[in-house]
Amino acid sequence: MNVFKVFFITITAATLFSCRKYVENVPVQGQRVLVYTNDYRLLMNSRTDSELGSANAAIIGCDDIDLKDPNLQSDISYNSVYVAQYTWAKPFYIDKEDDFDWNSMYKAIYTFNTVISGVLESKNGSLAEQNTIYAEALVQRAFTYFTLVNSHGKQYDASTADTDLGVPLLLEAKLFVNLQRATVAQVYAQVLKDIETAIPLLPTAKMNSVNPYRGSAYALLAKVHLNMRNFEAARVAAEQALALSNGLNDYNLFVNAAFPTLIQNKEVLLRKIPRLSYAGLQLSEDLLNLLGTKDLRYTLFTRDGSIGYPSFTGRRFFAGAGADNACVGLTVGETWLIRAECLARAGRRAEALQALNDLRKFRFTLDDYVALTATSDQQALEMVINERRRELFGTGLRWFDQKRLNKDAAFAKTVTRVYNGTTYTLEPNSNAYVFPFSPIIVNQNPELIQNPN
Repeated sequence: MNVFKVFFITITAATLFSCRKYVENVPVQGQRVLVYTNDYRLLMNSRTDSELGSANAAIIGCDDIDLKDPNLQSDISYNSVYVAQYTWAKPFYIDKEDDFDWNSMYKAIYTFNTVISGVLESKNGSLAEQNTIYAEALVQRAFTYFTLVNSHGKQYDASTADTDLGVPLLLEAKLFVNLQRATVAQVYAQVLKDIETAIPLLPTAKMNSVNPYRGSAYALLAKVHLNMRNFEAARVAAEQALALSNGLNDYNLFVNAAFPTLIQNKEVLLRKIPRLSYAGLQLSEDLLNLLGTKDLRYTLFTRDGSIGYPSFTGRRFFAGAGADNACVGLTVGETWLIRAECLARAGRRAEALQALNDLRKFRFTLDDYVALTATSDQQALEMVINERRRELFGTGLRWFDQKRLNKDAAFAKTVTRVYNGTTYTLEPNSNAYVFPFSPIIVNQNPELIQNPN
């Protein structure tokens, strides 16, 4: 897919330098003012803004990863940000270091806000075209805020969300604004509003994995409700997504053939990749024991650590089976497992196991596949949670699962790791699950209250 971008003039350069910034490199000058519907279409086709999801802090912080090999410990020692993220220490950034994940996502939000505010009044486009572009921008904004609030805010808890601090909620295309943090409840409410407004305006057929359609909007809605512990609403949304796209890849087909890229992959409902991911992702023994060597996800998505750089002893994550980046967006596989989890939580054990086994049939050879059975609802739920880990490892999405599952006593987990001879511990519901803001951003915007250590 070609990538296009149309920039526009919003303010003069003199004004730019007289005001303080809230993100880096927001486009303020360019080819011409946005006028035509196609201008907004080109903005929404820009993968630079649309593809960003959660990144390195979640990836190396989660329990999928254990950089215990001395070569890796030496390698990350030269990067203070990696060390802080790996040992769950704060701050990640020191002195004048900037948070480029934050900057990039707010830059993308600026673009989405521009489209939302202008496309319905644009020229030379049909109402259907304008509505589709408008709805795409709403879904992209919702996904981006969902990522931000789950990175920099506490886990959603209905009893505290009205007072827990989230992230600044910017809904207009303005460069210089107050960065007072909205509450977690306010951010989630906006995310839900954006998705629900977008759904009836989106096409029901998937054109590609970059531009949202109704199936990806329902998948995001399911994920948001799952995080809010609205399990029945999450199940309904997951089923609405799967009614539009439910094709699972048979991994047997890719053992001796190229794995599809995220653009080609029929399971990808919305393409999102990390802005940055450490190259030496050593997989933890805990994960590898859960995965097992007969699982085709082991075959396709892991490699001996000696293959590639940095070299180490153990198994490494092999993103996209070498075809593409890790997908941190929306997929059929995850949506399938959201439905299974909600069925298990509702006591619909047989249906949950059926959904689980229907997916697993495509993840093993015929000789190695064994259907799972459970003697209790809790056991069925544990099987689904374990399958999520197998399905999503290496992407960092496990971090957000750890964070939400800490609200379940049965799944709350203490994680330990050793770096340079010192043992570090991540307790359930620790403040370490809430990423800090870069000090340079806080210094420029003192109303942005820093997260606690």
